[in-house]
Amino acid sequence: MAAALSAGGAPLAGTVEEAVARQVCKRAAIKAGQVLAQTEMEELVRALEQCASPRTCPHGRPTMIHLSVEQLAREFGR
Repeated sequence: MAAALSAGGAPLAGTVEEAVARQVCKRAAIKAGQVLAQTEMEELVRALEQCASPRTCPHGRPTMIHLSVEQLAREFGR
């Protein structure tokens, strides 16, 4: 991205702001197995609610999934 911008070009897709968001989300992401405090989890949900596109990350990956009551019961063996 930096090379394209310094050469007078533009990022491959979207705006510079979108390209930066894609890079930042990689570094700021919660990693698998990372333990969070209750307050950290609550803040993440509040921040997600404020997003313009809360259903996906800047890369287009889903941030949430919908589970029916039946699916949830199956997951917990009830």
